[in-house]
Amino acid sequence: MLWRYRKEILLLFFLALALFVGIKFSHSQKIFRIKKSLVLSSPENSISHPVRYLRSTRNYQRLKLEKVFIDELLIENKRLRKILQLKEKNPYQFKRAARVIRMDPVGWPTTILIDSGQEESIEEGMTVLDQNGSLVGRVARVDKNTSLVMTLLHPESKVSGLVQHTREAGILQGGHSGVLELKYLAKESKAQKGDLMLTSGLSTLYPDGLPIGKVLKVKEKGPSLFLEVVINPAVSFAKLEEVLIIQ
Repeated sequence: MLWRYRKEILLLFFLALALFVGIKFSHSQKIFRIKKSLVLSSPENSISHPVRYLRSTRNYQRLKLEKVFIDELLIENKRLRKILQLKEKNPYQFKRAARVIRMDPVGWPTTILIDSGQEESIEEGMTVLDQNGSLVGRVARVDKNTSLVMTLLHPESKVSGLVQHTREAGILQGGHSGVLELKYLAKESKAQKGDLMLTSGLSTLYPDGLPIGKVLKVKEKGPSLFLEVVINPAVSFAKLEEVLIIQ
């Protein structure tokens, strides 16, 4: 009986096969279109769509620059807030916060140039601190809108210092590649590595009690009556961006 309807059965079979093949083809075409759109939007396809690629690249670079700018503002704001807090706690007469605009040499500067001068009432001999209240140096020259600061690292810089632990005084001198030398500390001294050095207040150059640095090395110098003492400055000169000027 089925043989009688063989033509109809074959027709139905081929119709079903055609329908199946059509669905698979449509699905393949859809996948191809999706893949094509992904390829066109990728950076590797910049030759095919240079305008779209350049626009996307510019937007990305702009966002990166904006992020760098915002991050820098946040960091600067944090530093300035620290200086403001130091100003409020400082017992000395506060004059001004100033920005470092030049170092010579960079890294271990013997002098720095700041963006405040005569018009901001800055005077020679004023004391300069970093954002943590540690001693940077003193104002050596004043111009209209800038001032030159001699740092502790300068060969001509001499500071009367006090070893906080032993209460012994000596003279700290610069000119030693990023460190200070403490002179005239007696061989019998109990000073040791890690002791804090402060300004002694025994000279008129600096007020007393300002952090200068920490003892890095204590060594005997043969028959000498004094020890060889090296001090690591408290100020990170390579990172110095703002300073606080006090009377």
